[in-house]
Amino acid sequence: MVVDRIEVYLDGASEPLAVLKEPPYRLNLDTRKIPDGEHVLRVVTHFRGGGEEIREIPFTVNNYPDVMVLGLDEGGEVAGTLELRLAVGEPELPVEPVRFNPIWYVVASVIVLGGIWAYFALSPTAEKVAAELAPPAQEAQAPKEGAGQAANVDQALMEKGKSIYEANCVACHQANGQGMPPAFPALAGNPNLKDTQLVLNTIKNGRGAMPAVGAAFSEEDLKAVATYIRNSFGNSFGPVE
Repeated sequence: MVVDRIEVYLDGASEPLAVLKEPPYRLNLDTRKIPDGEHVLRVVTHFRGGGEEIREIPFTVNNYPDVMVLGLDEGGEVAGTLELRLAVGEPELPVEPVRFNPIWYVVASVIVLGGIWAYFALSPTAEKVAAELAPPAQEAQAPKEGAGQAANVDQALMEKGKSIYEANCVACHQANGQGMPPAFPALAGNPNLKDTQLVLNTIKNGRGAMPAVGAAFSEEDLKAVATYIRNSFGNSFGPVE
């Protein structure tokens, strides 16, 4: 059936709000000109050759301006002086968004990172691992001048191991191998590095606070970084076979 016209009525009015004769059939209804409360929109469609269809749509108008209070949550606990922002929810006025103070992001980051460090640094597990891996205090000194590596160490492998160490290990064990005891023991002057299997297993599988940084390393990468650790920072334990 072909539409002849569409008439739109509000409530029981005898005169239509609009008569729509050409598609697209659109009507801008300004509810600010309608009293608040319940209403009915009646749409009457007239077809060419006779006949009509009536559809009634009930709706409610509420144009009272809502007042939003920003800065105070319902049921929240407060103290001291509060700065409140009041926004009137009218269509033309955008509501001011709630802004977060960037200082709180910094504080939250410090708390989270500090908690992680404290857990590893102060937990009994970390202390036990440190006791097993870290050398006695007098042996974990900075490398002495003139201390060299074993003569039969492959220099190309040392260079590769240094690159891997700087990319994956420096943050915890430091560039000078002094570490951050007790969570991350010193590598400089550490007699436990003599045990090649212990070094390889720790790099590959992790231990205590140390994650498994070498889990995805190739055998050549493991060999390179283990060789570098065992022959740097005053250590001289020879190549890794």
